[in-house]
Amino acid sequence: MKNLAIAFSVATLLASAAVSAQEYSGNTSFVSTKTRAEVKAETLAAIQRGELRDGEQYPAFSPALAPQAKTRAEVKAELALTVLPIRKCRTTSR
Repeated sequence: MKNLAIAFSVATLLASAAVSAQEYSGNTSFVSTKTRAEVKAETLAAIQRGELRDGEQYPAFSPALAPQAKTRAEVKAELALTVLPIRKCRTTSR
């Protein structure tokens, strides 16, 4: 039984080595119309205009941009408006 497990492990190792040895050809259908320098210049210009605040990073969280919180009473009132019609449908269809 140990010999079978060892043979299976060796076969798996050899198979994975063969798969990883294959060369990646990449996406050859894409043709760039701009050079790397042009893209970098456009990115820098967008940052300077304020269109990209943090370069290629996700923007930092800004509490000023977050939606304003509702009070508990407002949430309950909103929930009552949406749940009440559903309950009426369930009770009237029986």
